[in-house]
Amino acid sequence: MLRKPVFALFSIAMVLILIIGGCATPAAPPAEAPPPVEAPPAEEKLTIALSLPDMAFPFFVFMEAQVKEEAANLGNIEIITLDGQNQVPKQTADMEAVIAKKYDGVVISPITAEGMVPAVQELVNAGIPVVTIDRTVVGVDTLAHVGADNVRGGELQAEALLQLFPDGSTIFELTGEPGSSPAIDRSKGVHNVIDSHAEVNVACQQTARFRREMGLSVTESCLGATPDPDAVLAANDEMAFGAVEALKGRGLADKVTVIGYDALPEALVMVRDGELYGTIDQFPGEQSRVALRTLVDFLRKAIAPSEHDIYIEPKLITKNNLDEAERAAEVGEAPAPEEKLTIALSLPDMAFPFFVFMEAQVKEEAANLGNIEIITLDGQNQVPKQTADMEAVIAKKYDGVVISPITAEGMVPAVQELVNAGIPVVTIDRTVVGVDTLAHVGADNVRGGELQAEALLQLFPDGSTIFELTGEPGSSPAIDRSKGVHNVIDSHAEVNVACQQTARFRREMGLSVTESCLGATPDPDAVLAANDEMAFGAVEALKGRGLADKVTVIGYDALPEALVMVRDGELYGTIDQFPGEQSRVALRTLVDFLRKAIAPSEHDIYIEPKLITKNNLDEAERIAEIQ
Repeated sequence: MLRKPVFALFSIAMVLILIIGGCATPAAPPAEAPPPVEAPPAEEKLTIALSLPDMAFPFFVFMEAQVKEEAANLGNIEIITLDGQNQVPKQTADMEAVIAKKYDGVVISPITAEGMVPAVQELVNAGIPVVTIDRTVVGVDTLAHVGADNVRGGELQAEALLQLFPDGSTIFELTGEPGSSPAIDRSKGVHNVIDSHAEVNVACQQTARFRREMGLSVTESCLGATPDPDAVLAANDEMAFGAVEALKGRGLADKVTVIGYDALPEALVMVRDGELYGTIDQFPGEQSRVALRTLVDFLRKAIAPSEHDIYIEPKLITKNNLDEAERAAEVGEAPAPEEKLTIALSLPDMAFPFFVFMEAQVKEEAANLGNIEIITLDGQNQVPKQTADMEAVIAKKYDGVVISPITAEGMVPAVQELVNAGIPVVTIDRTVVGVDTLAHVGADNVRGGELQAEALLQLFPDGSTIFELTGEPGSSPAIDRSKGVHNVIDSHAEVNVACQQTARFRREMGLSVTESCLGATPDPDAVLAANDEMAFGAVEALKGRGLADKVTVIGYDALPEALVMVRDGELYGTIDQFPGEQSRVALRTLVDFLRKAIAPSEHDIYIEPKLITKNNLDEAERIAEIQ
């Protein structure tokens, strides 16, 4: 009786389940996996030649690095650097090899705009696309030229000049490699501006071939004719560096404005430190990257540049915008100021022009080195006065002393006291005996005396009668110069020293002593004087006897007045002991010891003297003062 209802309930339940299941949403089929993303095909391998004029130049080394860095960014590009070694035949041969090896393209900075035309034309004829960079060629249908606007760069130099010297200026212009487009264009830019300004005098315009050593030698040559320029415009930084060195050698580094071109890191440091006024940045890194991208876009995408000439605007970099230089990051912060030094300069007698010049040179070198106070002490040719000065130096605890002792023995106790007090001492021109000073800097006075005597023997090979005027008794120059004379003449019996007397390095005594000697020997052949001041006195005495054109006089010191007398025939010659160089070396030696604890490798630092006559007058250290 119970089975029928149970079956009925079961049937109803099954119907409900079927109804509910039929209303449900069917399950979605499993999703298909996305197709794998394929890497883009690798760019075709390119081999590109980078031909640069001369890899001895830091400018082109930087360009090479920038091109290679951009090649790495673009991918699958091999850069073959070819160094032209500043020789058109070498760069031409390199291009012939590029054709033979079927490179894909060339980025080239031609050595000269015309000299490289045939080689670049051959590249184009061979179907190899060419982009010139920095320098260009004339009349060849290259793919593109990428460079700074060098004409504008030259104009920027000249515009700065007009702003700095609105009332006019005398300038030197150092031009670059003859025939190269940067040399031509930069000079053109300079003259675009200054040629309409009559107040700008280009006293010297010479090529220095973009080279530092030629920048030095050409500037020295220009200074010989024009000793006081206002400015130097150099068509690259390397020449500007040489110009600065030449100006330093004449004591003009802080008086003459120098503007370079290239914004090399070394130039930026010199701008920062005031050695250069400015330099033109032509952004060689940007040039390099744009040149390579232009070539690769053509090779890989067949995209030619919309304009053949792609110029990057140059910029004058000065202290005021140093951070805008492309390579500013390579220039560190300015070094901390050097510690202040107080140095005594003790000279025998400031009545002598020789020592006045030495003082000026020491002070100028101190200014170059920075933060040095020079206290000049005049010995007044009195050992007690110079001794008292040294006692005051010890009491005031000066950092160091440069001293030219009045006598080699008389100043021994005072100099020894300085050493005992721990004050380093450098003697200059004159020395002391038996004291352990830091160094002695001077001319080789023995050799200088020998040069006087050797000239005498050449002038009078059959013998001569001479007067010898010696210097301050006991001073090392007086002793050594006379020793040098006698090293030569004492073995020549045909040389008769009719009169040998001291005139104490003084003009008035040179006059009186020569007059006295003439009283006993009225017809000498020559007078050898141990300094120019005594030689001047001797010439006066000879003029008084009507002998000025009959007696040969040789001085010692190459003072400007002596150089004039050599030029005009009143003196046969004078010995140049290069007191400016002595002064600079002496101070640098002392400062290196005080600031860097660097002692000189040799105690005695001798500068070779030179006989100056009419034949080599331009080799005198102070020649610029008489021109």
